[in-house]
Amino acid sequence: MEDQKSSSNKKIITGILIALLVALGVYTFQQNSKFKASEEFLKQEKEQILGNLISMEEKYDVAIAKNSSISDELTVERDKIIAFKDSVKNLKNANWSLVRRYRKKIKTLEASNERLFFMNDSLTIANNLLEVEKDSITGKLVEQTSFNDTLMAQNLDLSKKVEIGGALNVSSVKAMSMRLKGNGKYTETNKAQKTQAIRVNFRIVRNEIATPGDKEAYIVIQNPKGTVISEKGKFTLKNGKEGPYTDKTIANYNNADLDVVMFVENITQKFVKGNYTVKVYVEGNLVGATKLELKDAFLGL
Repeated sequence: MEDQKSSSNKKIITGILIALLVALGVYTFQQNSKFKASEEFLKQEKEQILGNLISMEEKYDVAIAKNSSISDELTVERDKIIAFKDSVKNLKNANWSLVRRYRKKIKTLEASNERLFFMNDSLTIANNLLEVEKDSITGKLVEQTSFNDTLMAQNLDLSKKVEIGGALNVSSVKAMSMRLKGNGKYTETNKAQKTQAIRVNFRIVRNEIATPGDKEAYIVIQNPKGTVISEKGKFTLKNGKEGPYTDKTIANYNNADLDVVMFVENITQKFVKGNYTVKVYVEGNLVGATKLELKDAFLGL
């Protein structure tokens, strides 16, 4: 009877032990599963933190490349992120305490990022506005310069037109060969051998836009060979060159028709048969010309 009771107790104890072992196995499995899940979660958290840090670093690189006035400050902050990223990478084991601390650090960095990026973006916008304003001002300056150049060209063109329009002209240029009679008076002749003087008449015509005042008038008389006779000096032509003249006078011009008479005498050269050219210059401009034909008295011509 006692043997039966003892056998029954052994069975009960064995059952209890088996149940405990099963419970312990279940518990151990559950704890192991929880540990693995926790370990996987912490690993994912670490990767996420690294991803955030890499993203921050890239943003700083872009901002620094803009070379703004706060580039140095941006570089310092980026270096902090790189150092933090390296410490996270080298971390072998992670726990909830570290995860919480890293998350808090990232929030601090993100707040600093937001402030610096806002400043950088504001500076970029301001610089862009300045560039636009500068381009606008440059465009206006170019436009104004172009306008000034055009206006200057127009003024020069107008000045030239006024100068051209204000130039004096002559009409009715006449030349007569003269001989001296015994009574001391000059009379007209067409004989070369008898010519002792030349009289030139011309009229400076009215020009209302011409500048009034004394005007230098020159006559140039050339013999049939083109040589200037009775040369008295040189005068300056409108093109800046100099040329010989036969005679000169000062005409007091007052924007009205003015008749001018020039008388060339005491000519030492001998006159020969042929056509003589008489040119009239006023203020260096060739304004009129005529021909004077002299004949040979010995041929009765």
